[in-house]
Amino acid sequence: MRAQTNQAPPSDKTANLTVPTPLELYRELCQDEDGNRYAVIVWLVFPNLNVTSYALEDGTPVTYLDECRFEIASTGTVVTRCL
Repeated sequence: MRAQTNQAPPSDKTANLTVPTPLELYRELCQDEDGNRYAVIVWLVFPNLNVTSYALEDGTPVTYLDECRFEIASTGTVVTRCL
C-alpha cells in the first residue's frame, strides 16, 4: 500500500491569479555600428502600471541605455535608433 500525503487544495486566492500578457506599445527601428538593422519592441508589462520592457523581434532581451541607444543583453551589442 502506498502512503498518502496530505495536500491542501489550491486556495481561492492563488487559483484566480493570472499573469497578464504584455502589450506591444511600438517598435523602434535601430542599427548597430556595422549597419545591421534591428527592430526593438517596447512592451507594456502590466496594464495599469507604467512599466516597460524591451526585446528584439525574436524575443532576445534588450536593455534601454538612453533615449538613443539600446544594448542587446546576450551579446553586448549597442544599437541606436535610426534617424
